Amino acid sequence: MPVKRLTAEELTYGYLYKQGTQEVKPESLFPGQERVKKAFDLALASHFEGYNVYVSGPESVGRTEYTLRRIREVAKNKEVPEDICYVNNFDNPLRPKYLLLPAGVGKSLAQDINRAIELLKEEIPKAFESKEYEEEVAKVVKSVQVKKEEVARKLVESAEQHGLGVLFTPAGIKLLPLVGRRLVSEEELYTNSRIRESYERNLSEFEEKFRDFLRELRDLDHSLSDQILNLRSRVASYVVDRVFSRFEDRYIRYEGLSEYIERLKKELSRNVDLFLSWYSSRGNLAFQRILEKSFNTFRVNVLVDNSNLEGAPVIFEEVPTFQNLFGKVFYSAEMGVLYADHMSISAGSLHKARNGYLIIRVIDLLKTPFLWDAFKKVLMHKKIHMPVHPLEDTLLPYVGINPEPVPANLKVVLIGDPYLYYLLYNLDPEFGRLFKVKAEFDPVIEINQEVIEAFPKIIRKIVEEEGLKHLDGDALSELFRYGVELSGSRKKFSVILGHLIDVVREAHSLSQEEIIRYEHVEKALREKVYRSNLIEEKVRKAIQEGKIIVRIEGEEKGQVNGLSVYELGDFSFGKPSRITASAYIGEKGIINIEREVELSGPIHSKGVLILGGYIGGKYGGDFPLHLSCNVTFEQSYDEVEGDSASAAELLAILSAIAQVPVKQYIAITGSVDQLGNIQPVGGIKEKVEGFYRVCKALGLKGVEGVVVPSRNYDNLVLDKEVIESIRAGYFNVYTVESIDDVIEIATGIRAKKFHELVKKRLQGFFRIIGQQIKRGKKTS
Repeated sequence: MPVKRLTAEELTYGYLYKQGTQEVKPESLFPGQERVKKAFDLALASHFEGYNVYVSGPESVGRTEYTLRRIREVAKNKEVPEDICYVNNFDNPLRPKYLLLPAGVGKSLAQDINRAIELLKEEIPKAFESKEYEEEVAKVVKSVQVKKEEVARKLVESAEQHGLGVLFTPAGIKLLPLVGRRLVSEEELYTNSRIRESYERNLSEFEEKFRDFLRELRDLDHSLSDQILNLRSRVASYVVDRVFSRFEDRYIRYEGLSEYIERLKKELSRNVDLFLSWYSSRGNLAFQRILEKSFNTFRVNVLVDNSNLEGAPVIFEEVPTFQNLFGKVFYSAEMGVLYADHMSISAGSLHKARNGYLIIRVIDLLKTPFLWDAFKKVLMHKKIHMPVHPLEDTLLPYVGINPEPVPANLKVVLIGDPYLYYLLYNLDPEFGRLFKVKAEFDPVIEINQEVIEAFPKIIRKIVEEEGLKHLDGDALSELFRYGVELSGSRKKFSVILGHLIDVVREAHSLSQEEIIRYEHVEKALREKVYRSNLIEEKVRKAIQEGKIIVRIEGEEKGQVNGLSVYELGDFSFGKPSRITASAYIGEKGIINIEREVELSGPIHSKGVLILGGYIGGKYGGDFPLHLSCNVTFEQSYDEVEGDSASAAELLAILSAIAQVPVKQYIAITGSVDQLGNIQPVGGIKEKVEGFYRVCKALGLKGVEGVVVPSRNYDNLVLDKEVIESIRAGYFNVYTVESIDDVIEIATGIRAKKFHELVKKRLQGFFRIIGQQIKRGKKTS
């Protein structure tokens, strides 16, 4: 039957649980998300480039929890990645080198080298203060000294042959005149011109040989210095080798590490003075602190230590910034310049998630300027560069370091809403290549046995995690009913659990018992509405006071109660809207007053134009229509959008044409096509409840009701109060399939007769126009 008056039983929905949460086991379940499961199966099984995941869905649908659970299940069976270490680049200190070592080796190496440095602080000074070292130095000095004495003897003999004497002074070697065996003093040389002339002649003859002797003496001094340095180096190398021999064999088998240790040993031997300065400055803590920074040159910075990790790393970065993702270089001020070395580098989430999994909320990633582009480069080039912030060079003068980029192979999971996915996919040409897998959560799922059985287990887990009171069977049933209500369909359930959890929390606060009962959940829901429905109450009060004109008694021609929905963010409600129409002879057809004043949205304008198509097709087959009809939403001062009132508008127009009154206690919602079929619309729950509350405020008489499309039956998830009022016979809900059904309910007369009246009036318009045309011809 096309027209159906619904009973309370037909409007009852939900599921009655006999057991509460105490009688079930807690489980983390995600019913109805097979699409998400298949997406993760593909992404986690694929090692090809670009098979990163975008997890799409609204907040509180379980995106993060499901992602972490699935990834941890896989990650625990994966191989533990290498430790990441940074060491000094002795050839280019501004370009620190990285070492990739098996898990735990990096930490062990750093500890061994630190112990070695501390040991060398003691062993090197001991070696250079030892008796053996002093004897070796003395031996070298004596050997060179003997050679120098022999050269000096030859110098004296050769000088005597040229009449010159040799005087050895702390300032160097002097040549003075020699008279017999007597050495002439400088005073006598300056006063005796004869001796001075002879001296200058002999000196000129001996000058070349004298240079040779001086060169030979200098070479012996250099030889002494070289031998001392060589001895120091041999002693230092011996001490360093002895200290490193305790552990270096453990690291020989690791690629690249043996070469680094050999280079490190050479650098330690070359910087022996640093250890001697440390030893000599004992007691001078300030100076030792300065020297301690120099020892960092030899230390190992373990950027990522995976020694305690089991399986691949799973990192959920809650605050993705440049520093948190890419790491940071800590600068220290030295003489007005910011300075850093390889020990100043700290790891970011990208380093920690290397060869593992990184999870990020995409909205947080996009909030930081330039971060998205830098992040994409890691996925494209598989390298982690640092520092990468574009404003890095605007700092105060600094000695910047540019560490070698670490190879990165990781799988990224972005968590976001559908809007951001489509935005990135359409505007970023690289997004689709980097994130080939979309895992989209369905926030509304079909109710089946799996959902019914899973719901108590899910709530039990939440109750335990948050330390809430358990729910009895009736409370669980009411909570489930609320989930159905949020879905907007009696056959579906909303898995956006955040709304349900809020109700449980509030019921927990309201309950003075050890358990949450039905009345606590019901009160929590009622107060949740009360906190948000102030505007609805204000509108309803204005209707009661007559400031907003709404009639729910009697009948009126060309006036119908349509239904509108107002969205307020956290709350939406319905209210009746008075739709009026006036018909008269003319050629303008249907005039949409809202459109004329630019208050009609495109969908509403389309709906009104469809009404013209229906009227023309229904009544204009036998004669031309000469009709002008104005239709409008009375007391509406904002834009009207949507076509859900087109059935009510059509009825108002037809009523105005036929001059047949419409029952004012019946409200109508539904869109209509050009063939007169009533199509489903949105906001059914809010519209029915909104009209019910207005009727209740003005006084229910049992005849009031709402006409809704039959295809919206599943969307009638009404409040219990409305259902009970229907059960008691105080309110009515009708479902219809065509405009003829609407006509019969709203006018009380058969649709066929109603259409005849409309057609008769339109024929009357046609005859009047025809008579006017004839009179005009006679006059002319």
